[in-house]
Amino acid sequence: MKSATPLLFLWLSLAAACKTEDIITSPKLISNNPLLSATDSAVNKAFLNYQSDLNTVGVSIGLYKNQKTSFYGYGESKLGSGIAPDKNTFFEIGSITKTFTSITAMNMLLEKGQTIENPIRPYLPTNLPTLARDGVEINFKHLMTHTSGLSYFPDNFGTGYYTGNVGEEFAKYDRNKLFTWLLNTPLRSKPFTTWEYSNGAMGLLGTLLELNYEKEYGSILKEKLLGPLQLTDTKTDMNETDMSRWSKGYSNGKEVAYWNSLNAMNGAGVIKSTASDMIKYGLANLNPPSTRLGDAITKTQQVTFLPFTEAGRIKINGRLGWFQCIHKDLPNEIFIWHNGGTGGYSSDMYINEARGSILVILYNTDKGTQAREDFTLALLRIISN
Repeated sequence: MKSATPLLFLWLSLAAACKTEDIITSPKLISNNPLLSATDSAVNKAFLNYQSDLNTVGVSIGLYKNQKTSFYGYGESKLGSGIAPDKNTFFEIGSITKTFTSITAMNMLLEKGQTIENPIRPYLPTNLPTLARDGVEINFKHLMTHTSGLSYFPDNFGTGYYTGNVGEEFAKYDRNKLFTWLLNTPLRSKPFTTWEYSNGAMGLLGTLLELNYEKEYGSILKEKLLGPLQLTDTKTDMNETDMSRWSKGYSNGKEVAYWNSLNAMNGAGVIKSTASDMIKYGLANLNPPSTRLGDAITKTQQVTFLPFTEAGRIKINGRLGWFQCIHKDLPNEIFIWHNGGTGGYSSDMYINEARGSILVILYNTDKGTQAREDFTLALLRIISN
């Protein structure tokens, strides 16, 4: 979850590189790839090319191409189990949660006859100040595009941010702490002038949903998005999952604790899911249903903040919750993209609208490597041909 790009914090690990002193874990050559098709063989070749430096115990891959879905597992879901993760193995997906939060928020605005230009002020407690700078109030567009001027992380988060106990700090970061941050923090820039990835902004967006519906984040998501899209294995609470299907998360060669609750920051990264459900989610974004929710999905895919940010081998600009992503080695392909990471997991989701294809990659180890970037590029070539 650590990023090599200073602007991109924690869940947006675009090119997260391990330090030289970090332990690099090579997944074992255990797989459920059936090796029956050309796609099967291409995925297997890519894995073998980069296996030694992927730094993960296991990886679950979902591909949708030419109207066919394929799933592949390599390595182990738990170290020493001898069992590769499959399409139904649970992983924490970290910041991909932000796309779910944004779609649900867009759906809420459509319910109320509002737009992303509506200020967030009416949704907040009256004792909080109007969040503004240079005469511009924060609105929903600013939160969804990471242009609100809110810092990438609340400055009252706690010492766990520095000591590695981030999951514990999330569990303690309640609404009172979030509101205290908003009460005391100046905006870092005039809204919609500067892109700065903000977990705080997306955590706030999830809390605005809770304040509007007077329900907790997971219940809202289940009612408004997960249920209608039949994402039965996408959860916000581990207690609602089948624990026998969980992968174990690792960091620097050691098992780490699960992140069950992010409390007031749930909207930024609490979701747990499987490769199977993530492909279903990707398909709903490729072919939105003819409903208000489908309209919300379509609207979040619009490029809204035009300037590009370059990070390593990719450049991105802002859709609403999502990013438009162009890889320098695939300059003619445009992807709808988000990634994620928690204390022991990292993930990527790419949707190629023009090709009608989807790629999902779920790792049960947190820190990325150059080999992971190369592996991702190889898989992107597969879904783009």
